[in-house]
Amino acid sequence: MNESLSILIIEDDADTLTNLCDILELDGHQVVGACSLAEAKARADRDAFQIVISDRKLPDGLIEDLLPELIQSVKGSDIIVITGFADMQSTITAFRLGVTDYVIKPIIPDDLRSTVRRIADKKRLEAELAKEHAFAELVLDTAEAIVLVLDLEGKVIQLNPYLEQLTGWTPDDLKGKNWFEVCITEDDRERVKEVFIRTAHDVHTRGVVNSVIGKDGRHYQVRWSNTTLKNQNGEVTSVLAVGVDISDLTAAQTRALQSERLAAIGQTMTALAHESRNALQRIQAASEMLGLEIAGNEHALHDLKKIQRATDDLKCLLEEVRSFAAPIQMRPAKVGLPEIWRRVWDDLAVSHSHRDVQLIENFESCNVKVDVDTLRMEQVFRNLFENALAACHDPVRIELVCDCDSEQVKLTVLDNGPGMSGEQLEKLFEPFFTTKQSGTGLGLSICQRIIEAHRGSITARMHPDGAAFEIRLPRQKTCDLEIYP
Repeated sequence: MNESLSILIIEDDADTLTNLCDILELDGHQVVGACSLAEAKARADRDAFQIVISDRKLPDGLIEDLLPELIQSVKGSDIIVITGFADMQSTITAFRLGVTDYVIKPIIPDDLRSTVRRIADKKRLEAELAKEHAFAELVLDTAEAIVLVLDLEGKVIQLNPYLEQLTGWTPDDLKGKNWFEVCITEDDRERVKEVFIRTAHDVHTRGVVNSVIGKDGRHYQVRWSNTTLKNQNGEVTSVLAVGVDISDLTAAQTRALQSERLAAIGQTMTALAHESRNALQRIQAASEMLGLEIAGNEHALHDLKKIQRATDDLKCLLEEVRSFAAPIQMRPAKVGLPEIWRRVWDDLAVSHSHRDVQLIENFESCNVKVDVDTLRMEQVFRNLFENALAACHDPVRIELVCDCDSEQVKLTVLDNGPGMSGEQLEKLFEPFFTTKQSGTGLGLSICQRIIEAHRGSITARMHPDGAAFEIRLPRQKTCDLEIYP
């Protein structure tokens, strides 16, 4: 069944007008007549028409001269001109001005109906296309997935709003830029390029996971499914990549694995600490007795002090591993972060009193109190300060930059040290990983557990002058007592 259209016919001959109306009403169209452009404009002010059929010669003038005025009155309508063979050049001119089609005199009813039917089909297809386009735009705007189109050189052609929401990169930042050089980590770059090349050769690739660098330097783990876009000749013109952020899933898997490792470490340390504590107590008691027996023997006392220091070091090592494996008990209280880091810095003053060291504070825009466990946060600042002091050569400059909004506080600790490699950044928070010649490699892991126990996050990145640690903490208290496994 043909779709019913609203049609306006402009014809000054009454018989012809009646005849045209009868022909089109056979197909169920709603047809209205007008004998001049002025009357047609009046009709168009009251009603909307999908098609306008007009004789070329009207009482008001020739259609090619009146066409701009007609188009203005019947916006969105398709216009058909009725013309004779001798008027074809003028009709071509009218086409250039916006006419959709024409009908040759004398009018053959089936030709007119066919022309209207063709326009109706075109309107239906346009409506369906507009509907699908609107749906596609809605999906692109609302789907929590990255949609990215790259040309065959890897340059960004198009991206959806979610990419900006996730990473902070705007279309102006990325369009025309090489995706791999801007947003892919150096360690992943060659592997991801190989996947891109395979996809560009019309190989559908999926399940590929790699890090994407956000505008602020944060890394996001994204799982990709890639395919190609082709032109009408079947030639590949670009690559379509759809990515899902799995950072939370990856972090959850990492925490689950770490919890299993902690459980195993905890069971081992329970037995080991018990036996070791007894042995260390015996060593300490025996060394104290030996000290009395060799009083006055400077060389022997010197060696004995080495044994006692080694014993103390072993105690500290056991205690650090034990505290890492043990659950974290949280007792939040409202306190200003500057109070905590200044107290820690003052405690460390003796260790760096002989060095050129400066702590730079920048928190004018964020001088608020937050709910944290003070002793645990002291552990975090002590570890970060000690690491920076150990890594940097004089003059040492450690800067704290604090920003906040209504929901969270962001604290960045920057130093002017040598920085870290990409591999070190990836492993930095792994238990027992260390860049020092001595140490357990548990300090930053403990810091991470403490921050996560506060329902926050800690990340590391490079900056032009050294390394940066970014801590994000919620401002509101979650509960009075929390035990974090």
